[in-house]
Amino acid sequence: MFTSVFLSYAFVYSVLFIAVPFILVMFVMTCIKFFKTDHAEHPITLKKALFDTQNVDFMKSLQAVVGGKYDVCCNVPIDNVFEMDAYSAAEHHTKLDYVVIDHDSSEVKLIISDFSQQDDASAKSLFEKFNIKLVEMARGKPYDVQTLKGMLPA
Repeated sequence: MFTSVFLSYAFVYSVLFIAVPFILVMFVMTCIKFFKTDHAEHPITLKKALFDTQNVDFMKSLQAVVGGKYDVCCNVPIDNVFEMDAYSAAEHHTKLDYVVIDHDSSEVKLIISDFSQQDDASAKSLFEKFNIKLVEMARGKPYDVQTLKGMLPA
C-alpha cells in the first residue's frame, strides 16, 4: 500500500512539475514565434518622378483631346472599374494604364492599356462583356491621338 501511495504522489508531482511546465513553455514559444514582428529596416525613398517623360507627354495630349468633358485616370486597378468579389479580384489583378471617364456622370468611356502579358489577357473579355471601348496600346510605342479622339463618344 505504501508503494501505491508513493507512486500516485510521484505521478501527480511529475505531471505537475514536469508536464505542465513543458506544455506552458511550448505554448509561450509558439506564441512568440507566431506573433513576433519583423523590425528589419526597409529603406524607403521618394521617386524623383512618378511617370517618365513619354507617359507624361501622352497624358497631356490625351487630356487635351478629351477637353473638359472627360477626365483621365492613370494606373487604375481593375477592381475599381468592375464590382467583383475577392476571388475575382485576386484572379484579375490588372492595372489599367489610362481610363477615360465622363466628367459629369463618372462613367467609364474608354480604356487604354497594354494587354500583352499573359495575366492581363484574361481581363479583355470583361470589357467586351460590358461593352466598354478598349484600346490596346503597347508600352513605349506612340499612339495616334486623332484615332483616340474618333473613339470617344461625341
